[in-house]
Amino acid sequence: MPAEPGARCALQVAQERRLRGHPDEFGMEQDICDVTVWIQEKFRLSSVHVWVDRHCGHHGREISGVTVLMSPTHPDPMTPAARGAFLALGYDIEDTGANIYAHPLCDGNHSRHEILQAYARIESALRSFRSR
Repeated sequence: MPAEPGARCALQVAQERRLRGHPDEFGMEQDICDVTVWIQEKFRLSSVHVWVDRHCGHHGREISGVTVLMSPTHPDPMTPAARGAFLALGYDIEDTGANIYAHPLCDGNHSRHEILQAYARIESALRSFRSR
């Protein structure tokens, strides 16, 4: 769902703030937002959360798991789609059994323009990934 005029996604705001001090540091916030809004658009949902887990030793594009949540207690069957999107974006997904922490969630405050950009970006990444 498009955001109110002037509203911003808290995850993107946090990324911008973090990158001001560390411009060369990798951040996955935009990827989480893009996959979240792609899932919402693709499956025509009003709200969804993409839960990304990382091990404490993970860096860059290493994550331990992806789960799509539509209710607080049940993972959704769209999890494989989200997992595929992260793989297409170049992530390595491996759960080694070590301690994990959840990356912050996208709150969904995105303009229609951002939603269309995210959808096109993920679809393009998936097409490229599938053609390898």
